[in-house]
Order: sequence, then structure tokens, then C-alpha cells
Amino acid sequence: MKLKKIAALALSLAISAGAAGCSSKVAGNIPETTPAATEGGIAVSEKEPDVTEPSVSESTAGTYASTPTGSARDMEGGKIVIWSYDSDFKKVLEKYSPIKDYEYVEIPAADYKASLEEAFASGNAPDMFICSYENVKEYADSDKTAPVSAMGISGKACTDMYDYTLRIGSDSSGNIKGLAWELVPSAIYYQKSLAAQYLGSSDPDQVSRNFGSWNSFLAAARLVNKESDGSVKIIAGTDELFKSYISGRTAPWVTDGELSIDEYADGYLNYAAILNNEKLTFNASYGSDEWKAGMRNKTVLSYWGPLSLARTPEFALDPPHGTKANPTSGDWGMVCAPGAFAWGGSWIFVSSGSDMKKSCADIINAVCLDQSNLRDMLSGGMSDFVNSRTVIKEAALDERNKFAWLGGQNPYEILSYEAERINADQACAGDDRINDIFYRVAGVYAEGKIKTVKDAKATFRELLTEKKIIGE
Repeated sequence: MKLKKIAALALSLAISAGAAGCSSKVAGNIPETTPAATEGGIAVSEKEPDVTEPSVSESTAGTYASTPTGSARDMEGGKIVIWSYDSDFKKVLEKYSPIKDYEYVEIPAADYKASLEEAFASGNAPDMFICSYENVKEYADSDKTAPVSAMGISGKACTDMYDYTLRIGSDSSGNIKGLAWELVPSAIYYQKSLAAQYLGSSDPDQVSRNFGSWNSFLAAARLVNKESDGSVKIIAGTDELFKSYISGRTAPWVTDGELSIDEYADGYLNYAAILNNEKLTFNASYGSDEWKAGMRNKTVLSYWGPLSLARTPEFALDPPHGTKANPTSGDWGMVCAPGAFAWGGSWIFVSSGSDMKKSCADIINAVCLDQSNLRDMLSGGMSDFVNSRTVIKEAALDERNKFAWLGGQNPYEILSYEAERINADQACAGDDRINDIFYRVAGVYAEGKIKTVKDAKATFRELLTEKKIIGE
């Protein structure tokens, strides 16, 4: 099949939009190996990884280039204009912002980025805007946004934040541009009764060994499939797994306009093929009826996602008010994923041309840096996870967070650790679009419609060129 035809097939493939964007005695370990991509076949190392305590680096915020350049000022008589793609930030402002005279513009998420680009092009950009995880690096590395130093905020002031949030929010010179207050680190929910039946234990420390690397996860997937005669799968589909896997890349997709596909990304192509060929998942798309069904009918052992997943009406382990609880609530535990990953987050950027930088600084300090406010956001249910190591450490030690719906586990023990080990060094502008295209190509390859890894990579490159993400 010619690459042009393959490319068209990959683009037409319908996939979920969600597929891409432990401390001492906490379950879960860093993966050590990954299946290798080979031409004309699938090679998987069966070596079991050692279960070791991974190290967690301290924040390097003090080393960033954001040295305050002086006091921020506002234009006399001006009003700060703030844009967002939903009403969540407005609620935060209403409760915590010392600035009450502002114009809040909410733009539908589907139109948000295009509207921002148009506003910048016309010279009518908002003073402040909210950016989702997928687009942070693009705006951080742009002259459209101002460094936080222009608001009088130093790198040292950010030392309590999780390091990956600063790395992804900084430009190539180390200037911090965007700061996050709300994070969405993710982990694995597993159904304890199924784990006990098919993996031999429901205890998180034991179950985590099955998710400690991509090889051990594959072995567990095969075991569950075999022991259940295919009636139970370890995961509903590959959509949610993709974010975890692709986070292990060692290099950005694009550097100076050149595409880089490292061996780790190569490995995903054949990993997806293994899962498909051996029917180790139900091939259910994220959010589909089949995907949701496994949450209740004891046919799917694990789901991958953030704390908010448990609070959705669909999963309903900790259901929102007025929603009936999942009958399996309390039969779930949480462990770390083979690769630490985030499901999203919210960053604040200030436009470089803003003449309301003092107001911007006041809002950023109140929302992102005031620990009392962050603590209140978390305890009051306004956020599931805030960007403060201190506040989250307190939550991880709080007995009140040993939730019955999670079998008595405190999820912050797991999620705080995952937030520490998320790697943002490979982030680049356009990650969300590139990941989406790579996932599509991997799906077509897994189905056998692309015959070799070489052709899959060529198709990937062709699609990126066609979308003008990279040059010819």
C-alpha cells in the first residue's frame, strides 16, 4: 500500500480525543525495559525488572532564569482582561483573587486556540489567559508571553511547585513563562477482587509488581487473559495506556524543525500490535459504552487516569452529588503506572504586550503561590490536586484522605509521587497534535494495515509534513 493511501487511512481513523494529553513503600516503580520494535516481527524482552525504590529529584526552580526585573505596574484606569476555555478559573478568581475589577471572557474549548491566535495576530490579546497541558510548551517558547520575572516573581518563589510544571512552562532559555495551580497527575485504578483472582493478590505492594514495567504489564495482561479465557482483560483499550507509555520518550518529537523518533517511541508500535494481535484488551475506545461497562461488570481489571476519574458520573467510585455510586465502589486500589503521566492541568500565562502586569502579578501570587489558598482549594473540593508539594504532602499524611471508596487507600501518596517523576524534558510545541497522529498511525500498524515499522514511521513523518508540523 502506498504511503499516501496509508496516510489517508491513518487520518480517517476515529480515535478518542483523550488519547494523545512510590515514595518509600508506596506501590509502583519506574519501568526499566520496553518491548523493542523490529522489522517484520515483534520482539519482547521477557526479563523481569528488579523492583527498586526510584529516586525523586528536588525542585530546580531556583536555577531558572526568572530573576525579577522590577515592580510590575498597571496602566492607569485599565481593566485586566482574562480569557479561558471554561468557567473554572472564574470560580477561582471569585474566591481568591484580590483583583475584583476584571473582564472574564469564556470561549468554547473547540474555538479557544484559534481565537487566541487571532487575538495575538490582531494585537488584541488578553492580558492573561489560561492554557491547558497540551499547549503549554508552545506558548512558553513564544514571544507572545511574558516571563513571570516581568511580574516581579522569581524562580525561587516557585520552589514548592512540582518541577515538571516549571520545565514545561519555561522557554528554551530557562525563563519561567507559565505557572500552574491545578495539576492532573494520574495513576492506575485496579479492581481488587479481580486482582486477587487473576494476579494472586489484591495488596497494592504486590499488585504494583504487575505494573512496574511494560514487560511486567504485558506478562500480567497475558495471564489475566489466559486465566479468564478471555472474559476479563487487564485494560479496556489502549487509549488510556498511550499517555503513560509515550511519556517515557527521551527526546522531543521536534528539535529545530527536525523530527526525532527515539527507540522508546518505536517500541510502542509493536507493543500496540502485541496487545491487538493477542486480543489482550477489548479494543474499547476511551469513553465509549464498552469502555464504561467494564467499570461495573467486573470484566476490566484496571483503568488509568486522575483522581477526578473516580468522581465522574460514569465511574462513580466517589460519585458527585445526586449520582448513584458504582456497585464496585470500595473494591478498587491504586498503584503507579509504568510511566508517570499527567492527564492535564491549568497554567496561567501573561501576554507580553499586557499593560496590566501588576494585576496579573496579584492574581498569580494569590492563585498559584499562596499556600493558604492552595490548601483551601484542595480541602474545599475546588481542585483535586494543587501545585504545592507542601500542601500535597500534608494531604498524603492526612488520615481523612484514606477513602473508603478506594479501599482505605490515600490516593495522594501515589499521586504526589507520580507528580514528582513526570518528565517534561521531551515536551515541545505541538505535542498534542503530534501525539494524536502517532497514536493513529500506531493503531493502523497494530491492525496490520501498515506492514513494517519502517513504513509506519514514514507514514508518521508524511502526516506531520502534510499538516505543516514539520518541513519537507
